[in-house]
Amino acid sequence: MRVLALALVGLFATTAGADPDPKRKIAVVEYRAGSSGLPGIAGRVATALGKQTSLIVSGPDQMRSLYGDTLEQVLVKCAGEAECVAKIGQKAGAVEVILVGVSELGDVILTMQRIDVAKGSVSGRVADSIAAGAQPTDPQLDSYLTRLLPPGDFLRYGVIDIVASEAGASVTVGGENRGVTPIQPLRLRAPAAYEIKVEKQGFVPFTTSVRLPPDGELKVRAPLQRPGKDSWYTRWYVLAGMGLFVAGAAGGAIYLATNEGSDRVTFNGNLR
Repeated sequence: MRVLALALVGLFATTAGADPDPKRKIAVVEYRAGSSGLPGIAGRVATALGKQTSLIVSGPDQMRSLYGDTLEQVLVKCAGEAECVAKIGQKAGAVEVILVGVSELGDVILTMQRIDVAKGSVSGRVADSIAAGAQPTDPQLDSYLTRLLPPGDFLRYGVIDIVASEAGASVTVGGENRGVTPIQPLRLRAPAAYEIKVEKQGFVPFTTSVRLPPDGELKVRAPLQRPGKDSWYTRWYVLAGMGLFVAGAAGGAIYLATNEGSDRVTFNGNLR
């Protein structure tokens, strides 16, 4: 039985070629062929997709709220047939459906099919044999998904919008020259940390470090000051009046605003 199961794994390990929109909507549903193994596996798949990609994911709970108690009945009627399952995704407004299948052949057989809603066909499939009573680890699930989905789905980005007080200042982000101000918002790989430097002759360089979250946007304001001037940020009454926090004795980080619960954060960086 195990040899046959492993043969099925090799047979079903296929993926599609072209990379679709990495922010498309995907529905995750579960079909069981008389097996009670791997409880909650479809929910774990949906959670992993939410963490590892920028896809808009409708997990089993959201799909159940859409269909009510009839979802399982519809899935049983479809019996894994791609064109039938695609209609479920169409009703949910999804571009693709990830059909998580659980069956038993000695061991528990876990299959994941990527179904194109518009075409009503399977565009990718993976399978694995798992010992009865065991559960795949989170890294194993991530491995299945990277085999099932195109590589572009796992490249996540964020936006850093740098606004300098002076035009014609050179901007360096992550050690790479990005041009002179004013510059367009930068779309960069995320999550990642970036060092930002804004320089112009005759002004004190502005430097800061930010951590860019996936699918988030950071607005970085870079006030360039001429050396020796009594700059606004050195006046105690301005600091006290605005409730600013200065870290360190030698010019630490100044945060004008931190908007918790939002993907948009305003930074005022380190002034050196």
